[in-house]
Amino acid sequence: MPDVVGLAGGLLAAVVGLASLSAVLLWPWSTTVSAPFSLRAITFWQAHKLLLIAGMLFGPQSATKYTSDRQSAAVGPSEHES
Repeated sequence: MPDVVGLAGGLLAAVVGLASLSAVLLWPWSTTVSAPFSLRAITFWQAHKLLLIAGMLFGPQSATKYTSDRQSAAVGPSEHES
């Protein structure tokens, strides 16, 4: 039974987290992008979809690659050979 409670809590946390991120994306889009570029304000669900698309395009693999590239550039050639 504790596993079900932990799973439900994790699922609830994921849903609340995605909803929060969608709301955070919705606000700057509606206040910054819509007026200067004559675009309409987006809905909550459109903000959620944009987050999903951004996650697919620029997900963890790109962040990991960027970090490892920076770390290998900081290490000198003599340290790579050992």
